[in-house]
Amino acid sequence: MTTFAVVRWCSTCRDDVTFEQPACLDGHDLDCPDWACVQCGEAVFVGFSAAEPVIAFHPTSHVA
Repeated sequence: MTTFAVVRWCSTCRDDVTFEQPACLDGHDLDCPDWACVQCGEAVFVGFSAAEPVIAFHPTSHVA
């Protein structure tokens, strides 16, 4: 398997460092969203779309 690497900001190392894709256990192959910092091992998950925001209804009471 070919190892891919990118330079990204690591919040643990507080620097731009190399991130590599570990072997994907979920069968994503090259589309795997998992990346790990080669210096500290911090894992990041990229390439997913966020869920739709939930708008909560907060009932109010009015006192007359």
